[in-house]
Amino acid sequence: MVTNNINYLTSISYSQAQKIIRAKAKEIFNPSPEVVDINNCLNRVLATEVYAKINVPAFENSAMDGYAIRYSDLSEKKQGWLTLQKPQYAGSSEQQVLAEDSTVPIMTGALIPLGANTIVIKENSQIKDDKVHLRDIGQKGDYIRHIGADIKADSKIINQNVRLKAQDIGLISSVGCQKIAVYPKTKIVLFTGGDEVIQVGQALEQGKVYDSVRPTLKGLLQSQNCEIIHVGTLQDDPEQIKEVLDKYAQPNTVIICNGGVSAGDKDYVFKVMRDHGEIAFHKVNIKPGFPLLFGQYNKALFFGLPGNPVSSFTNFCQFVIPTLRMLEGEEIISAGFIRAKMTKSYSKQHYRREFVRARLSYDATIGFEVSITGNQSSGRLTSVTQANCFIVLNETPADLHAGNEVNVQRFVDLLYPHLI
Repeated sequence: MVTNNINYLTSISYSQAQKIIRAKAKEIFNPSPEVVDINNCLNRVLATEVYAKINVPAFENSAMDGYAIRYSDLSEKKQGWLTLQKPQYAGSSEQQVLAEDSTVPIMTGALIPLGANTIVIKENSQIKDDKVHLRDIGQKGDYIRHIGADIKADSKIINQNVRLKAQDIGLISSVGCQKIAVYPKTKIVLFTGGDEVIQVGQALEQGKVYDSVRPTLKGLLQSQNCEIIHVGTLQDDPEQIKEVLDKYAQPNTVIICNGGVSAGDKDYVFKVMRDHGEIAFHKVNIKPGFPLLFGQYNKALFFGLPGNPVSSFTNFCQFVIPTLRMLEGEEIISAGFIRAKMTKSYSKQHYRREFVRARLSYDATIGFEVSITGNQSSGRLTSVTQANCFIVLNETPADLHAGNEVNVQRFVDLLYPHLI
């Protein structure tokens, strides 16, 4: 709904929040692709399709260590003695000619000698003087890799908008592509804090707490291959907050602020955004993470995450990570849910979508089971460290019992899809 005196949405649904974030991100982000050496492209997103420059293999070669033969020399008895020629080694550009009733010892990857049409594996051989006895010669054409058998020249090998894994880089390298166009890394500015928050290494005074959110969010951002251009602390001072936002709100940048986004007297991040930024929405009907603030400050995309560590983690997983992946050009394919059986009862007595921290396991007899990681307070970070998934409960109140099946989101699917 829209309130009477402000021009932004509040207390919106999970689905509405996702749609608004996607639309705003597409509206204000316009990154230009950059050409990068293939060896520096791990976890980058392709800005173009990639086509093979060559055939793979580029020449006929042996798939095994063994002996190159003319199949007709031994085809009648499937075994026999052949005269040894000099070996054909991998990497040699000299292509031998196979003589009649002879064989060329050949190494994996070596050129097939002219006249040869079959490889007999080394294990099926016995050498005596200048001859070798071959047995179980198999079928004509065995263990020969033909030109273009894996990849044809000019064929497409990888689609645009794919985030590159190590094996993708190997594939691109195999066809001779040294430089490729990728989307730039997303620039991130991260602010955490509040007057009550101090950093590790400082003396813990009464009324103060160590900052657990900053290292959590910074670590998550580092795992996403982002370009973190600044990490700082914001005090409960609206002038300081405006000053640093003015400084870092650059085009094609995401600003993430943790804390100060609810409706308390000292929630100055919210007040600065209201007075000087552009709020798209404030508060999403989810638990935890209700006070999420989203919008635009100058030319930068803005996320204001709640101060509680579990709330900020949940918001980051559900809203920030998908946005960062989209901004880097990745085509996002949802991993969907795993259906798993609850091991204990759980009661949900509200109308928000809830993300319950839990641990998923698999038993060959029972199937997938999921166990809630204790107290679900939004300040209890141990509920996250002990978990490997969210149980996702829709907006309807429900009393769940052991054995009931629920929808489960694995952390690895949310946070690290580029690694699996």
